[in-house]
Amino acid sequence: MIFVGIDVASNKHDIAITTLYGEILTECFTVPNNYDGFKKLHTEILSHTESTDDVRIGIEETGIYSQNIANFLALQGFTVLMLNPVLTSNSRKALSPRLTKTDKIDAYAICRYVESNYKRHNSYTPTLYISNELKSLSRARLEVQKKLNQAKTEWTRLLDITFPEFRSNFNQHSAWVYKLFMNYPTHQKISNMHLTTLESIVKVRGDRLVASKMIKALAKSSVGSTNITNSLLILSTLDDINHYQNQMNIFMKEIKAIVNEHFSFLLSIPGLGAITTGLIVGEIGDINQFQHPKSLLAFAGLDPTIYQSGNYTSQSARISKRGSRYLRTAIFTATKVAIINPKIKYNKFRERYILKTQQGKHHNSAICHAAKNMSNVIYTLLKSKQEFDYTI
Repeated sequence: MIFVGIDVASNKHDIAITTLYGEILTECFTVPNNYDGFKKLHTEILSHTESTDDVRIGIEETGIYSQNIANFLALQGFTVLMLNPVLTSNSRKALSPRLTKTDKIDAYAICRYVESNYKRHNSYTPTLYISNELKSLSRARLEVQKKLNQAKTEWTRLLDITFPEFRSNFNQHSAWVYKLFMNYPTHQKISNMHLTTLESIVKVRGDRLVASKMIKALAKSSVGSTNITNSLLILSTLDDINHYQNQMNIFMKEIKAIVNEHFSFLLSIPGLGAITTGLIVGEIGDINQFQHPKSLLAFAGLDPTIYQSGNYTSQSARISKRGSRYLRTAIFTATKVAIINPKIKYNKFRERYILKTQQGKHHNSAICHAAKNMSNVIYTLLKSKQEFDYTI
């Protein structure tokens, strides 16, 4: 058996090749992160064996940098193991008592870890293209959502400075409010508006004329600060909000289209909408890489931690939070919706939650118990491609 440890980086990868008994077959070498580098690595591995079945390749999961080389090697017929860096770090520390970390040491540490644990890990298969699309779209949407929230917070701050009376009477995030302040960014300009013009912009429940008169009265007596700088900041911030909102709409439309076409059966699970489903599927990737529901649970970081020493065993286990935080958050949120949303009919997740709260569990702890059920259901449906059965 031959073991290959690959320490990946953005521009190059460091490689170590050893045997089952730790013999170094090739001194650690470096290949560029391109096709020529991948071919060089392929040739070097095959120079030590005639069969790809005798090779186990370990690669740390380091985001985007590990994906291309893992796909290449898997398509060449090699058994590739994607490893959590937390696990391989202990192997690196065991190589030397000194506090030393280099790319070469990391590559050897990966080899050593794979040598001792290759039977415990499932081989990597290139994720489905659709799953990769959903992962990219969902993460991009989350980043845009973060920027949108920041822009809305800044807009609220600016409004409190320039026209504090407005927010006490109207929702500052209404579309018509954005339009009003994009054209009239100060309370002075609003107070000078023709009442008919203001009424054509205002969109509120009830009498728009009354609302328009109130806005003008508030604007005339406002204590807000008005200057060129604040006006420019308001225009810039509102432009950012519109831009990010348009991006959000584009991403959400594409995610919903993909989910409805390929994963509509998951929408039958209580609490799952198209956006949450897209995030979950994108983070999971190929469900076949998980041989058991507990594997998916651990990948989501929803598995309980275990602490035991001597005769002592901890009774207050918490979830590990070691896996994908995106997946963990999505499953937790979907479970919370299934439990709390009154529009969703009674289901096994709500039943589990009620049972745990009756046993004295804290609200969040009870949700975590139900989230484990949610993870198991998602695993089962991705395997079977069937819709959720409310009777089970």
